[in-house]
Amino acid sequence: MDKKILSTLFIISLLSLVGCAKETSNKTTAPFIGGSTGLEINFIAGEPPEEALDAGQFPFITTVSVENKGEWDVSKADVVVTLRGFRPADFSNPVMSKSPDEDLAKSYIDIDGNIIPGTFTHVSFDGFNYAGTLQANNAFPILADVCYKYGTKSQLDICYLKDLTVENEVCTIKGSKPIYSSSAPVSVENLQEEVAGSNKIAFSFDITHRGTGLLSKLGTSCNTADDLANKNKVWVEVNSDLTGLTCSGLTDGTTAANGYATLYSGKRHVRCTQNVPGDGDYIKKASVILTYDYKETVRTEVLIKHVS
Repeated sequence: MDKKILSTLFIISLLSLVGCAKETSNKTTAPFIGGSTGLEINFIAGEPPEEALDAGQFPFITTVSVENKGEWDVSKADVVVTLRGFRPADFSNPVMSKSPDEDLAKSYIDIDGNIIPGTFTHVSFDGFNYAGTLQANNAFPILADVCYKYGTKSQLDICYLKDLTVENEVCTIKGSKPIYSSSAPVSVENLQEEVAGSNKIAFSFDITHRGTGLLSKLGTSCNTADDLANKNKVWVEVNSDLTGLTCSGLTDGTTAANGYATLYSGKRHVRCTQNVPGDGDYIKKASVILTYDYKETVRTEVLIKHVS
């Protein structure tokens, strides 16, 4: 066979392999995508424009994009976008607060290990028009606060042994254990397990604020400025699917294994004890679910030019 033909076939084969590699590179065997992002907020380019005119000569709109980069579904009713940073009357009293027109589905890993991105939407505010007359050009800030309800899911590997005093090839109780947390501004980390009695084990974990926004108690609409008691507070639910689970570090719970945790310096340690069934040696999954209100803020400017 001609050498040129062989070379061509070899190159085609290499390209095919590269293509296959690209097709499978997005697959994962992890239970969660992970990360510290919930909703990603941005202003759309040109909305507001970089420049406008005074004296009511340049009406414009402001649009905020909202994309769900995390792993928690968000209802449109649970998202509120509020503009601030300027006097509404100066800009002809535009609408200042509204919710999206559609829900924001989460990012997730499908049954085949493919990472499926979350959905996004745009929230537009019209009616902007600087009606006054300036003495000279002036830049005005426009800030968008986005308050939304969000949550974190985590999966824990807990070791159970029939005899807690004997080393076992299935698993070891004492020490660090695998823990997997979904993509969200607040994560569950640093799982530790130990023997806590003749038929009891203990496991502990940290709740850590990894995002850059403001964290507050679920259902408070992010209004922590007026009520500091709700600041940095999350609702925690621990589930082992076994009886005899008790967790400390939580308040105002409805069971022994749920309640509110207040984070100090972005962290809170929670410790749980669990009765051991004594029905074998195995690793069993437990879960920690967090829910909270979260606020992200983005800022831009519009230069209002004076028309002489």
